[in-house]
Amino acid sequence: MRPPAIEKMGYYETSIRVAQLLKIYFKPAESGRLLDPCAGEGTAASILAKALNCQSWGAELSPARAALAGEKMDRLFNTPWQSCHLTNESVTLLFLNPPYSHDRLGDQKRLELEFLKSTTPKLIRYGVLVYIVPHQLLRDLDVASHLAGYYENITIYRYPETGFNQVIVLAVKRIKFKMPSNDEVMQVQGLADIEPPMLSEVNEPMYQLLPASDKGAGGQPIRFSRLDWQPEEIVDATQRRGVHSTKEWLDLLNPSRGLGEFKQPVMPLKKGHIAMCATRSLLNNCLA
Repeated sequence: MRPPAIEKMGYYETSIRVAQLLKIYFKPAESGRLLDPCAGEGTAASILAKALNCQSWGAELSPARAALAGEKMDRLFNTPWQSCHLTNESVTLLFLNPPYSHDRLGDQKRLELEFLKSTTPKLIRYGVLVYIVPHQLLRDLDVASHLAGYYENITIYRYPETGFNQVIVLAVKRIKFKMPSNDEVMQVQGLADIEPPMLSEVNEPMYQLLPASDKGAGGQPIRFSRLDWQPEEIVDATQRRGVHSTKEWLDLLNPSRGLGEFKQPVMPLKKGHIAMCATRSLLNNCLA
């Protein structure tokens, strides 16, 4: 990733024109759910969600952009997508415009692939994928294998108004993963060698968005939350439940705390018990 891209955390927003065009390609759901794990300022996600009758959920790394996205989206976390938990098979539309780079801290895999792999399980069966990536990425064997195995009805369009040679991949998630054959993988890879049509207006929707369910994979309730802690949450938890509130800490600060309390034993003390208590007291006094 080049220095200017690093400075922006790999962020290149989806243009409003592209979002306005994309919404025509889908027939709105009765009540859908859109996920954007790289939400940026939330503009594209909010345009699509409002037009397609979807709730908009997402994550954004930049605090400044997250503040703007939070005003436009229904639920937005200012945290990396990897620090979020989302129930599998819970969203109907996956809008994915990931950073274009390698994972510099991990296994050097393409981030476009890592985001695709981590978000695909969140999409319901027959849910729709919008994947905005460099055209040549489709030649990557891992990317092509993933798309061929998990998705069908794959179509690509050239991204308008850009000189970065991007494409928009539209696909429907299969009802069940299918181990792709070599020919099927090569067919996806071959999309990198064709000149796709430009994304433009269509006369009627090409994809039907399904309604979102209250239950995810295995009948689990839908839950979208963050796994990390914000600074203010850490301060609040420390103030309410920190070590300074424990009995041990309070005893250290005030050694005489509780010494005046008298506790009645359950049974009367025997002479041996009294002798032991007296001996201990004497020894403690001597050591003190």
